[in-house]
Amino acid sequence: MLPHVLKNGDLLPHINKILVIRVDGIGDLLNSTPAISLLRENYPSAEITVLARPLNAPVLIGNPDVDRVLVFDNDGKHKGTLARLQFYRELHRERFQLVVAMQTAMWSHLVAFLSGASYRLGRYQKRLRSTLTHAWRGKYRKGETHEVDRNLELVRLICKGTGKRKLVYHVLPDESATAKAQRTSLGIGDDAFLIGIHPGGSSFDKRWPEKQYAELADRLAQQYNATILLLHGPEEAKLGQNIQEAMQSPAVTYAPETIRELGALLSCCNMVICNDSGPMHLAAALDVPMVAIFGPTDHVAWHPLSESATIVRRDMPCWPCSAHKCKIGWECTKKLPVEPVWDATTIIVEASEK
Repeated sequence: MLPHVLKNGDLLPHINKILVIRVDGIGDLLNSTPAISLLRENYPSAEITVLARPLNAPVLIGNPDVDRVLVFDNDGKHKGTLARLQFYRELHRERFQLVVAMQTAMWSHLVAFLSGASYRLGRYQKRLRSTLTHAWRGKYRKGETHEVDRNLELVRLICKGTGKRKLVYHVLPDESATAKAQRTSLGIGDDAFLIGIHPGGSSFDKRWPEKQYAELADRLAQQYNATILLLHGPEEAKLGQNIQEAMQSPAVTYAPETIRELGALLSCCNMVICNDSGPMHLAAALDVPMVAIFGPTDHVAWHPLSESATIVRRDMPCWPCSAHKCKIGWECTKKLPVEPVWDATTIIVEASEK
């Protein structure tokens, strides 16, 4: 059966259980939350479940539009053919009526089909697209459309209204209290002007060099008396250590144990500086003033969706490529000088002092 072509706003009948598939990164899931909100608005009585990875699932805690989260652990519980078959059987027993493949991938189309849902919405791309019952058939050129708008455009096929371009992420009261206590235990006073720096990223090409981060942090500490909090993931300890060792000024280095703890700490910062990464989207969802450093990624599609965010990038004739392999050594990221990042940070710092 070929996918139907719908007019925007054609609501589906008798929808009580919805599954949204988004099993990629933290930023991918956060940029899907406006579309999930639009689903909730149009199907208020339906139970909305999101299928996510262990890494990104915690960002949905406290999300009022999500009733349940199913975790697909490809590297653990669901690794191997037998485990996957059992997962598919359990999913089929859920009796979802609508599956939205927010992630455009062959596997997402397969899961939608195996769920047995009467309605299966996705983009008419990748393999197994013929298993969809309703599909968005357009194409996006690089450098034109934000991921949030792509997701909203997809669900508008079965929803009325335009939706809000606002990421949904909530720091819970106990998480906020714990973050404040952690800040105190790290020796950071309540009156400190706290700048959080997260130098990590999902791949080497996205990471601004440690030397540049160290120079920037020194300038901020010396000129604005800022307290520098170097944050990093569990496998990025060397990044924070190298930056701290290269600095002339003191800094606090800390590795949050969970995404939830990271989000709470970011909310305590007066400003955040980071690469194109999951933490960048967390800070955007929290509207923390931010400078985000971009390399080869399509910054139009993936820039932090917040009025408090500024992006800095080095324009290159080969952009946009989003390539993890580069013949010129990722000059867009590695040769981005400190000065434009410094200029962007000073604008935010001085605006906060007025």
